[in-house]
Amino acid sequence: MRPKVAIALSALIIAAVPLVLIGNTLWVLANPWLVTVTYSVPGFPDDDRGLSDRERNDLAVTGIRSIRPGSDGLELLRDARLPSGKRAFVDREIAHMGDVRGLIAGVLTAWAVALVLGVAAALWLRRLGSPGSVGRAFVAGAVLTGGAMGVAATLMLIDFEFFFDGFHAVFFESDSWQFNSSYLLRQLYPDFFWGLAGGTMAALVVLQAAALIAGIRRWERQGHQLGEATRLEPSAPR
Repeated sequence: MRPKVAIALSALIIAAVPLVLIGNTLWVLANPWLVTVTYSVPGFPDDDRGLSDRERNDLAVTGIRSIRPGSDGLELLRDARLPSGKRAFVDREIAHMGDVRGLIAGVLTAWAVALVLGVAAALWLRRLGSPGSVGRAFVAGAVLTGGAMGVAATLMLIDFEFFFDGFHAVFFESDSWQFNSSYLLRQLYPDFFWGLAGGTMAALVVLQAAALIAGIRRWERQGHQLGEATRLEPSAPR
């Protein structure tokens, strides 16, 4: 029974690691700074609606804030206005951003659950007397995550449009996510924006995975050295 429990706990840790690392990255990226940084990258497409840089930046930041849990959500989009006073976003755009908000909420819920279950599984596995299994499970999860992100990054580099369309087809209904250049969302978040965001996300996830592997390896070395020192320490005279 004990080995089966250890295997199940290890599998739980391995499954939890990708969700935690991706959730960590999403928390970091879904912030206004992403707009500021991507907009400042040389070659970012110009706006053809006549918006000033400040107006375009503010509307893009409003979009980011609308999808973050805990914000005023879609009301931010309904209240947003163009310089002329006209509504900035039409109902179809707002509906899609509602879908995005729901997806992010789902991912972050999975992140929280995975974090709790992963930590609990690690503590339980360690209590069973298998600290080495804990480290191996975390490393396996990190390798799995890094490999998956590497594949995703490669697909983005080879054919970003194929990757982008495939991602949206999986997570959103029919053509609800498709907008032509007449929509403000396409002006605020062109493919260039999503290419930078996607590449940044992949890089941050891979960096976390590498840091986790390095941390586990260091912890294992320190534990081994401590065990060796204890074993070699002369016993006290009787």
